[in-house]
Amino acid sequence: MHDLQSNLNLQTYINSSQKEQYPDNSSNDNPPYIDFDYPYYGDALLKYRNTYNSVHGYLSFACCVFGITANILNIIVLTRKNMISPTNAILIGLAVSDIFVMSSYIPFTYHNYIRNHVSEEDQFSYGWAVFTLFHQHFTLVSHTISSWLTVTVAIWRFLAVRFPQNSTVWCSMYRAKCAILATYLVCPIIGIPGYLSSTIRRFDSGNGGEVYFVHFSRMSQLHNKLLQNMIFWISSVTMKLVPCVALTGISFGLIKVLYERNLRRQRLRADADRNHDRTTRMLLAVLMLFLFTEFPSGLLALLTGILGTDFFNHVYTNFGETMDVLALINNAINFIIYCTMSQQFRNTFANLFLPSFFKSPTIVSASTV
Repeated sequence: MHDLQSNLNLQTYINSSQKEQYPDNSSNDNPPYIDFDYPYYGDALLKYRNTYNSVHGYLSFACCVFGITANILNIIVLTRKNMISPTNAILIGLAVSDIFVMSSYIPFTYHNYIRNHVSEEDQFSYGWAVFTLFHQHFTLVSHTISSWLTVTVAIWRFLAVRFPQNSTVWCSMYRAKCAILATYLVCPIIGIPGYLSSTIRRFDSGNGGEVYFVHFSRMSQLHNKLLQNMIFWISSVTMKLVPCVALTGISFGLIKVLYERNLRRQRLRADADRNHDRTTRMLLAVLMLFLFTEFPSGLLALLTGILGTDFFNHVYTNFGETMDVLALINNAINFIIYCTMSQQFRNTFANLFLPSFFKSPTIVSASTV
């Protein structure tokens, strides 16, 4: 996820390679400053950023509140007895990680975009710096878990439609649980270089007070080149581009299988696989939404690593909040996709939450959403 403190970290990372790090005697320094106003790529991007930022706080806050509620409903519905399946188990793990992301983003967006601060010391207090450090790592790890669980769902579905005779063995509930557990354990381990790179630094506010920022640690300054490369490849490639590339390939494979099955069904005039294909189309919608919201962020991060400071300052930062809200929309909207494209999900939801005259008389059991 992108935020002001991440800007500071990435800016320090880029500048450090050019020997522009802040002095070690940070207590006597002014707060770190990023030149957002330099019109290297024209004023249009800066104007867009300033215009969008006036609504970003309220939009992202509303998105998080809706998304947390919607994902709680997803978990309740998908854990009903008639909904239990390996694919749905992975979707439950995805809903939990999405809740983690949005729960951390609510206080962040309120503090930085909605709340009126009386002073710099109030806005950049030590307590807030501690939360920002936690938020920075927690949201990145949680978002990475969401990304790889989405990839896992795609793999599960591809195996189910491409090799139906082996899917009950390859895509069993036991293996689904192992995949979920492995994702939740491995992603925090992958983020270890990022944890080591960050610390809280104290600066003079300019009016006799003190402000605190998340900053690169002295360890990262001593070993900056190796650590910088690790952080870049982990955060920009492993956590963003690789899942997007994998999903693109798997999605094309699913589309190809659906097309071939549709042709075969037309020749045989058979409807036996129609419900199975509806489920696949629904999961394809989830995958396409993920690609739409995540590919821009991964691409911009990759271009930042290639093009350096100028591109970061004058392009990446101007789209930072937009990339955030796209990611939050992706976290929040699965409930709508399930309700729109899955009759079984709608029926189960109606029987749980709607008055009796809205309820479906029967709920047909199925292997997935």
